[in-house]
Formats: sequence, structure tokens, C-alpha cells
Amino acid sequence: MKTINKIQYFLFAIILLGMFASFAQNEYSSILLNYPYLFIGLLFIIEIFFSLKEFRENQSTAVYSFFERLGLGLFFCGTFFMAIHWVGAVLTIMTGGLILLILYFSFGIKTFFNNFRNKKRMSLTLFCLAFATCLAMIAYIFKLQHRVFAGFLTVASGSFSFLILLLIIFNIKMLQGKEKINFRDCLRQIKTKLVLAYAFFSFWTLYFTLVSCGIAPRLYSLANPPALDKMYQEQNPAADVYRKNYQQFLDSRKAENNNQSDNLSKKK
Repeated sequence: MKTINKIQYFLFAIILLGMFASFAQNEYSSILLNYPYLFIGLLFIIEIFFSLKEFRENQSTAVYSFFERLGLGLFFCGTFFMAIHWVGAVLTIMTGGLILLILYFSFGIKTFFNNFRNKKRMSLTLFCLAFATCLAMIAYIFKLQHRVFAGFLTVASGSFSFLILLLIIFNIKMLQGKEKINFRDCLRQIKTKLVLAYAFFSFWTLYFTLVSCGIAPRLYSLANPPALDKMYQEQNPAADVYRKNYQQFLDSRKAENNNQSDNLSKKK
């Protein structure tokens, strides 16, 4: 398990390298930005078998771990499929996202009501963490699919995630029974993948928020023409039509090139 986690963190670091490569407009940036999602998703699916081994010890924990890793695996694999325009990518992302939303929101509600009497500040903080993760996930999905209100959700989620980030940086102390516990130690007690999911989704929502404010540079995309990116930025309703026509144009050019190459090979 620890080895898989280290590999996943290494792949997340590659995504960061891909971002800097994209800022420099390098052609290989799309490889660094997209393919790690596939491997991260596959590693989560591999972890499912470890959760099955825990079924004899604690059934409820094993079931939660099973669906959490399944949701993360589907989500990350779906993100890769969407980047390469595979059929069923949106369905894969939505299925994985729905599983994670149900799990994390129920985790926040359960933690809040179970610990509210004795650990009010800690229970409220963990609920806010779960809520911030769910909100960031919804904003990320909307941003991927260029949905309406994606910009508003991204800014709202980025602002809320920034407040949680301040709690982590300043490491506030909370009462746990008669003892005081700091925020980072509280996060270490979470045995689920919630902290990892929060770090991933909040990072992207914070980045998209900085981009919308003109502070951070945009990712360079070879797949979309600059005019299309500008239309999405301005939330132009004709952007989807433009993208569909542009994709049909690329498909027709590809088919034409394939026919020409077939004709040349027949002549030889």
C-alpha cells in the first residue's frame, strides 16, 4: 500500500511538471498532463483488491474503501479518456464523481454528528473539509465539461479551499476530549483518501481561480485553437458548436490523409 501511495504521489508530481511544460508551450506537455491520470486511476483500481482483504476484519471499512477506490479509479481514468476524446469518458467521470460525492458527504455528516458533543470544533472542521472536497470536485467536473456556472463554482470552491488551506498552514489547535490537538494531526487520523482528494481538487480549483483573476498563466493546449479557448473563457454559448465543427474538420482531414496514404500504398 505504501509503495502504491508513493507511486501515486510521484505521478502527481509529473502532472505538476506537465503544467510547467505547458506554460513553456512544449509539445510533450500533453503527455505529462494526461497519461499520469490513467496510471493513477489504475493504481486505485489495483488497491480495490487490498480492500477486499480487509473485509473479514471490518466489513463497513472494507466496503467504504472498496467504493472509494472504485470512484477514484473511475474518475481519474475518465479524466484521461476525456483528454484523448474517448467515447464514454463523461459517463466514467460522472459515475466516479457521484460515488465520491456520496461517500465524502456522508463521511462529513457522520463525523459531524458523532463527534459534535465532545469535539465541536474538530467535527465542524472535518465537515468543512469534506464539504470543500465535494464542492471542489463539482467545480472541477463542470470546468472539464465547460458547463454553465463553471466559473462561479470554481471561484467559490477556490475561495473555500483557500480558507481550509489557511487552517492547515497555521495549524490551529482543537479540543479532542480534554486534550488539544492541532489541525494537521487531526488530518492524519483520517484513514480514507479524503485528504488526497481534497489536495487534488482544491489545487485545480485554486489554479483555475487564479487564472480567472489573471494571476496565473493558462495551460497551453494543442488540441483546441486559441479562438475556442477564448470562447470558453468568455462562456460563449456557441463554443460547443465551434468545438464540434472543429472536431469534425479534424476527423475529415484525418480520413482524407488515410485515404491518400492507402492509395499511395496500392500504387506501390
